[in-house]
Amino acid sequence: MSSIVYADTNIFVRYLTNEPVDLSDKVSKFFKELESGKYKLFVCDLVVSELVYVLENVVEMPKKEICEKVKILMIKNNIILENTQIIFKALDIYRDLNVNFVDAYIYCHSTKNGVKKYFSFGNHFKKFKDIELI
Repeated sequence: MSSIVYADTNIFVRYLTNEPVDLSDKVSKFFKELESGKYKLFVCDLVVSELVYVLENVVEMPKKEICEKVKILMIKNNIILENTQIIFKALDIYRDLNVNFVDAYIYCHSTKNGVKKYFSFGNHFKKFKDIELI
């Protein structure tokens, strides 16, 4: 039986950047064990949000590349992503509408719950044409 392990954002950053090499090597070894079924890795939504932020603002990776890499990571064997459909849709909106990931996530989460009214001062919400700002 696989052990469930919670993910921290830094393992994904190390894996994607290969820096520093010693930590990247440890993460690569862990991902091989994950793929073999030794572990199941639980990834909460906040980890994905932080990962997107770090990749965009610290690593300075383009949004298109962030979306591709995060999706590829999150569909690996034995990864349990808390809200896969919301995360993947939010990544697409983040990339396509050029909004920040958290705003895209909030939009997708509220849409899933049938809510179309928002109270916000953020300009990104103006890009969502099917909502009402109050």
